Amino acid sequence: MATGLQFRKQEVVRDAIYDAAINLFVRKGFDETTVEEVAQAAGVSRGSFFRYFATKDDLLARSVVSSGDVLISAAAACPAGLSSLELVSETALAGIQFSISQPRTRQIIEITSRSISARYAHKSRLVEVETRLSEVFAARMRNAAKDDIKPRMLAIVTLMVVDLTLASWFKGGFKDCSSASKQVFVELSRMFCGPIPSSKSAGTQGSRQGRSTRTRRRLVAR
Repeated sequence: MATGLQFRKQEVVRDAIYDAAINLFVRKGFDETTVEEVAQAAGVSRGSFFRYFATKDDLLARSVVSSGDVLISAAAACPAGLSSLELVSETALAGIQFSISQPRTRQIIEITSRSISARYAHKSRLVEVETRLSEVFAARMRNAAKDDIKPRMLAIVTLMVVDLTLASWFKGGFKDCSSASKQVFVELSRMFCGPIPSSKSAGTQGSRQGRSTRTRRRLVAR
């Protein structure tokens, strides 16, 4: 019981530091805000700050870690038999929906759009997420390791889809994340799969191309 209570108290302090930092980053800028100012705004000492976050970069990357956990769980929970594109879509959509549900997402995108160092800081944990995601994708394949090309490619494309969708949603070009995600997959299909053929022309293709077409149509229809 004491351990659980202590953990909850630590989370309260961690959240207070995080919230104070995001507010300062929005108002002053990431580069212009010091650790001392964050600690003061959160009502903690400078030493307490470093008990919860190693650096400002670590603080700003907190949302990436949380989103990464959601992506890992979603990839592992996907049903067997999905195509690679469907697997990416299901996994990415879970991460996108999680990020949209977080109250600080718009502010974080705003902060990173104004400062290249803030963007680097925010993305600093992506390598770790990519590695973990590759491990999950590899586990779904026979005789595949996390460093093989296909699981790594699936992980990279999944993270790219999440990033592009959130950026499009933030810019206001789409009413919701589902519409933004749909457009990202439309562009991916156009770029790498060619134009989506009509039902009549698709019927004249081989069964493999037909399955690919149906997969793309399902993704675009979402």
